[in-house]
Amino acid sequence: MSEAPFMKIKDAVKATGLSAYFLRNGCKDGTIPHIMSGPTYLINVPALLEKLDAESRGRCAG
Repeated sequence: MSEAPFMKIKDAVKATGLSAYFLRNGCKDGTIPHIMSGPTYLINVPALLEKLDAESRGRCAG
């Protein structure tokens, strides 16, 4: 990925196809890898995609 790994929610929505609601709530409850810059959530998109991929493979394995 040539883009910056940390993205604001609106940019992460475009990069991942996930909803802003899902991403924002995941940041609040700690399930989405992120950092805070003042009041702004900055999502670590590569780490998020790896986490989602690992979770989906775990579900398929049964």
